Amino acid sequence: MPTRTHRFFARNWLPRIWIVAFPALAALLMASALAPAPDLAGLGPDAKAYLLLIGIALALGLCVGALLGPFVLGPIYHWRAEVNGAPFQPGDRVEILVGANRGRVARVAEVSDWRSSLRVEFTEPVARMAKTHFDFTQVLKVGVADSPVEPAPPRAAD
Repeated sequence: MPTRTHRFFARNWLPRIWIVAFPALAALLMASALAPAPDLAGLGPDAKAYLLLIGIALALGLCVGALLGPFVLGPIYHWRAEVNGAPFQPGDRVEILVGANRGRVARVAEVSDWRSSLRVEFTEPVARMAKTHFDFTQVLKVGVADSPVEPAPPRAAD
């Protein structure tokens, strides 16, 4: 049964929060370093310089956040994929966590480990334009692939 945490990661909320929070933090740090703020009502030279420095802090925060994001968020998403059942194998049954087919169970057709994504095949009819490629965090393993049956050893002649 998918939890709120499953859906949070499946909808990629963490990178969205990261890319907004990092520049906001940089701007807040700049504002606290420049305290007290000048009167912004008249938009005089001091106010323009203040707003320019806050804008530069926002841009630098965005750049630094974008550069650090993969190093911080990558391991978190890798861990989350393992919680969802990764590594996946062709034939595994997975529940879709996002999109129009949310809640449906599908079979894994192929896996791209290096991209952390997979392609699924639905067992029942779906919409013609149904999404079939998902990230590892957008699916939840509900059943493993059928293990291959080993042939029985030959019987000795009686």
